[in-house]
Amino acid sequence: MLKDSLIRQPTEEDPDEGIKDIVEIALKKMDYDHDGKVSYSDFEKTVKDENLLLEAFGNCLPNAKSVLVFEQHAFQELHGH
Repeated sequence: MLKDSLIRQPTEEDPDEGIKDIVEIALKKMDYDHDGKVSYSDFEKTVKDENLLLEAFGNCLPNAKSVLVFEQHAFQELHGH
């Protein structure tokens, strides 16, 4: 998911290492109450303080078409079709 958020540059560093670094930094930044977990409340407070975080991770969020396809599939399964 986060690979799409990274600007692709030819480097010697393994992209997975870069992603691990991003996740670690993001979790530390977003753990607003420092309990070792990122709750919705933590997330909400963090992005209100620094709304650039939403822009940074915007590429990770599903687009409207993907959401619609998922909902159609999920509700179809629910109704036994």
